[in-house]
Amino acid sequence: MTRIFISVLLLFTCAVASFAQSTREKARALFNDGNYIEAKPIFESLLKKSPKDGSYNYWYAVCCFETNDTVADVEKMLKYATTRRVNDAYRYLGNFYKSQFRYDDAVASYEEFIDVCKVDSIIEFYEEQCEHLKRLQRMMKMTERVCVVDSFVVDKNRFLSAYRTGRDIGTLATAADYFNKADAQGTVAVTERGTDLYFSQAVATEDGSLLKLFHSTNVNGKWGEAVQLEGIETDGNDCYPFMAVDGSTFYFASDGEGSIGGYDIFVTRYDSEDGTFLKPENVGMPFNSEANDYMLVVNEIANLGWFATDRRMDEGKVCVYVFVPNATKSTYNYESEDSLRIVGLSQLSSIADTQSDEDVVRKARQKLLMLLYEQKDVVKNNGFLFVIDDLTEYTDVKQFKSPEARKMYDEWKKRSEKYASDAALLEKRRDEYAAANAGKKQTLAAPLLELENRLIDEAEALEELLVRIRNTEKIFISK
Repeated sequence: MTRIFISVLLLFTCAVASFAQSTREKARALFNDGNYIEAKPIFESLLKKSPKDGSYNYWYAVCCFETNDTVADVEKMLKYATTRRVNDAYRYLGNFYKSQFRYDDAVASYEEFIDVCKVDSIIEFYEEQCEHLKRLQRMMKMTERVCVVDSFVVDKNRFLSAYRTGRDIGTLATAADYFNKADAQGTVAVTERGTDLYFSQAVATEDGSLLKLFHSTNVNGKWGEAVQLEGIETDGNDCYPFMAVDGSTFYFASDGEGSIGGYDIFVTRYDSEDGTFLKPENVGMPFNSEANDYMLVVNEIANLGWFATDRRMDEGKVCVYVFVPNATKSTYNYESEDSLRIVGLSQLSSIADTQSDEDVVRKARQKLLMLLYEQKDVVKNNGFLFVIDDLTEYTDVKQFKSPEARKMYDEWKKRSEKYASDAALLEKRRDEYAAANAGKKQTLAAPLLELENRLIDEAEALEELLVRIRNTEKIFISK
């Protein structure tokens, strides 16, 4: 009887072991195929039964990391796996730290992985990763102190719609629209005086083609032959140009040498005397990231800047940030400030965290609203132009179909004229305030602030009225 019991017990134990083995192999097969979603619950179950198993800790941690599970303690499990000599856990621990912008910790983990790795090509790859992360760490420590006043999430193919920069900086357009060529890539920037045109176009290379920057000058109303800009070329694509009003400061984006990932924004200076550009410099964080960052534009008169990025964005979307440019670069003190705060500031995790001066933010928002509300979409070539949507534009006020929309337009026009008058008055009072002594400034401050706030409210109201006009007209047309 005892022998029968032992035999049955052995058979049962073998069956359980065989089942566990087949379950483990199934999970590993899913894991190796990159099917982390299905593998995850299997490894979770196995880990609960054997919490000290280093491989289970590793496999489950990787599944959690790859499926963006923020509840599981990925770091703890991977660290434990390294103590159980699961060498690949060092690599994923580095990946985890990198995702958290803990670049120093990521480098340390990758170096541990390099020490135990036996494959030369893999060692070379992670040595390059370490150098890249060290550069990211240096750049993060030099994050510029920038006040970001607003952001707009827009469709990538229409991202310039968020660049309500005013008339002072010239004209921005997509190359496809400007040249009326569907296959034209990138953007076009025409200087404020309309004398210079900057754009990118494909140039043949040994491996295919790359986008390079070109310049054309307007002579007697005609654009001259386009000439490639020399001295600032990279080994990648160079695109998204913008020449500042000073005629010297030139911004562009490149995914070549010097980029920390995708397109990065660079700045250079043009020397008009010898016709050359200085060596471009990466503008650093928070403008650049490992995602695509591009099209930096500055309106020096309004003291506002814009740039676009697809960091943390869904496919087909970009975020356009509006910021206050610095007269001289100022950086955060990485050594004395909380490192997690610097990480957030370097990645623009919260624009509210960048707004340390309420007065700067208030004035910048007031300027932005005035630019947003400029009659750019309404008046064109001294004529009438009212944009209803992407497919409908009115060139005569009589084209309104809806009586209600036409009535609202008349109200909008009257209030717009009053707004323009008040905006001019505001500029005059600002000049008076700037020239006044300390005592006089105290007298002028309150009415100046009141006028600024009134204009902000009115600009918002006029923007809302424009939306209502368009929507009312569209509904009427669709009936």
